[in-house]
Amino acid sequence: MPRVIIVGGGLAGPCLAHGLRGAGFEVALHERDEGLSRGQGYRIHIDPVGTRALYECLPPHLYSMAIDTSCVAGTSVTMLSGSLDVVNRFVVNPDPGAPVTPDSDISVDRLTLRQILLAELGDAVRFGSEFTRFDLLPDGRVRAHFAGGASEDADILVAADGPSSRVRRQLLPDASVVRTGTWAVFGKTPLTPDAEAITPPAALDGFSAVIAPDGRFMPLAGHRFRKDPNSLASGLDFPDTRDYLMWVLAIQEDLSGLGPAALLDAVEDRISDWHPDLRRLVRLSDPETVRVTPLRTAEPVDPWPSGPVTFVGDAIHCMIPAGSGAGVALRDAGLLSTELGAALRDGSPLVEAIARYERQMLIYGFEAVAASLRPRF
Repeated sequence: MPRVIIVGGGLAGPCLAHGLRGAGFEVALHERDEGLSRGQGYRIHIDPVGTRALYECLPPHLYSMAIDTSCVAGTSVTMLSGSLDVVNRFVVNPDPGAPVTPDSDISVDRLTLRQILLAELGDAVRFGSEFTRFDLLPDGRVRAHFAGGASEDADILVAADGPSSRVRRQLLPDASVVRTGTWAVFGKTPLTPDAEAITPPAALDGFSAVIAPDGRFMPLAGHRFRKDPNSLASGLDFPDTRDYLMWVLAIQEDLSGLGPAALLDAVEDRISDWHPDLRRLVRLSDPETVRVTPLRTAEPVDPWPSGPVTFVGDAIHCMIPAGSGAGVALRDAGLLSTELGAALRDGSPLVEAIARYERQMLIYGFEAVAASLRPRF
């Protein structure tokens, strides 16, 4: 049975692990974190290609759980002024009550989906396992090394370890990921009755954003679970299943040295001339969810000679948040799983399957990167 090592346990890595196991591969997934992090749980959009990848890779009951715990659909994308007046509104989903299919757009809570994706992988997942480097072996296989001196051999190594991928830095040292000069401060405000009463209606009916003439930009999006994850007979214990408002403030200043309380003060200060309800919503945030991160984007990569090492998601084509990154990463997982599964069935070389995958991934992946950089509003 061919063996695959996946480095990184975000979304694409576990999705790929399920797909490969279903196709007949032995899989080991290494994640450097000790476990799930509450700060990783925010609403993200997944396009139909990403939803299809979940459908094709996951066992049916886990796919159903992912859909059942996705966000109640909204209808519109709405631009708001600082005074919360509607500037523009686009209806993007005229039938929000339509059944979800494997070809639907969905929005999910990232932490909830990640927990579902990691379910039932058992001892294939190694938390607290930090990848350091790899060696290409004379027999065409690959050896992965981990902090503490451990190593494992496999037929294939897949990097799913994000924008700072150590695998990419070793295999493709000239593949650049650059900072855009913008940082995003983001957090979650639980939709208690008090918070919901002052939340702009547009933020509860899809995606909205406050835009100021000076360039300030603050997305707002409510997340209401279709079903409470803990109400499902899943055997999983989801840590936080409250409905919430996700907010993000894009700024041109590095605030990475600040803790949650200071970040909340900084956000309030920068929106002090906007509607007071926005400041109240920020102040009602769960401090444990408040984070700041630089926005980064990958520069286009020329094709390289395919081998037993490849990439999915942000490890190769990271992009600024534009509602497409998660879907593209899951598309990678689905396509790579399909190509490798077909090669295993017909007995063709796995490296040829990787080459077919990479030819397609580099095109659609960097098209998505370019699209994320274009003005949207």
